[in-house]
Amino acid sequence: MPDTLPPLRLAFLGGNGHHYMRAALKDTGLTIDAVAVGPGAGDGEAARRSFAPTLDAGATWYDDANVLLDAFKPNLVSVGTLYAHNGDIARLALQRGVPVVSDKPVAGTWESYRALDAALTPQGSPALLTEFDFRSRKSFRAAARAVADGLIGEVVLASAQKSYRFGERPDFYRRREDYGSTLLWIASHGIDAMRFVTGQALTAVFARHGNVAKPDYATMEDHCTATYALGNGGTGLVHADLLRPAAAPSHGDDRFRVVGSLGQLEIQNDLCTLITHDAGPRDLTDTVSPQPIHRELLAAAFHGDRRYYSSAASLELARILLITRDAADTGQFMAIGT
Repeated sequence: MPDTLPPLRLAFLGGNGHHYMRAALKDTGLTIDAVAVGPGAGDGEAARRSFAPTLDAGATWYDDANVLLDAFKPNLVSVGTLYAHNGDIARLALQRGVPVVSDKPVAGTWESYRALDAALTPQGSPALLTEFDFRSRKSFRAAARAVADGLIGEVVLASAQKSYRFGERPDFYRRREDYGSTLLWIASHGIDAMRFVTGQALTAVFARHGNVAKPDYATMEDHCTATYALGNGGTGLVHADLLRPAAAPSHGDDRFRVVGSLGQLEIQNDLCTLITHDAGPRDLTDTVSPQPIHRELLAAAFHGDRRYYSSAASLELARILLITRDAADTGQFMAIGT
C-alpha cells in the first residue's frame, strides 16, 4: 500500500455486522488518529455497548450519527447496523463526501439503492465499498486468476453454497424490514463470488426462498436458491440455508465450483483446487498473495484501486440482489441486464 495513506479518523456506525475495518486498529503499518462510535439504525445502545470493546481503542462516543459525522469529521466510516438499514446510514456519510466501507447488503430497499446511487458522483466517489470478504481470500482470488488466465477454458457452470447453523439469532431476524432477507444477508456472498470469479455478467434470474423449519421466525427465510443466466450463455446456481446441523464440525460450510470447457475449479475449506483434462487435482491456493481485506478496502477508498472493491461493484451487486429478492418474492423469471 502506498505510504501516502493519511492518518485515519475512523468512525464505526452500528453495532452489528462484521466491521472488518477493526483490523486497521491493530495494523502497526497504519496511523490511527482517532476513533469514534455512533448508532446505526434500530440496533440500539445495547448492541453498541457490546460492540465497542472489540475495538480495543479509546473511542469517542456519540448518540447521533449526524452529530458524529459533523463534529468528529471522520475520513472513513465503517457501517454495520441492522442489515436492511446499512444503506440508510451509509448515505449520511456519502452525502458529506466521506468514503464508506459497509457490510452487505448496502441497500435493503430500492429506495435506499436509489439514494445511494444519487449520493455518488459519476466517477463513483466518495467510495462506497461492500465487505465481500471472499474477494480477499486466497482461495477465491486464485480461482478468479485461474479463470482469467483461461486455465478452465470457457465458463459453463458455476455453483455456490452457503450453509450455517441457526444457533441463537437476534429478534430482528423475524422482521423483513430489518433483516432484509437471507438472499441479501447470506446468499449474497455466493452471488458476489460468482460475479467476481467467473467475470461474467449475471443477466437474468429465477429464485425461490421460504421458511419451512423455523416458523417462529416469521418472514425470515431458512433457505433460498437463485439460478442465473450468465452473460456468455452459461448458468450459475447459488443456494443458502440456516439449517446446518448443530453437531456439524463447523459453524459454516462454504463451497464454490466453476466448470469450464477445459477443466474445473473447486473451493472447499478455503482451498482452491484445479482439475483439467490434462492434469489431476492441483492446489492453486498459494499462487496468490492478497492483502488483508482492510488493506485492500483502504487502497480502494483512498487510492482508487478498483481491482477488487469499488463503488461500481457495490451498486451492481446491490441491484442484482434486489432483483433476485423480487424474483423470489414474485416467482417470476426476471431480467437483470448489464
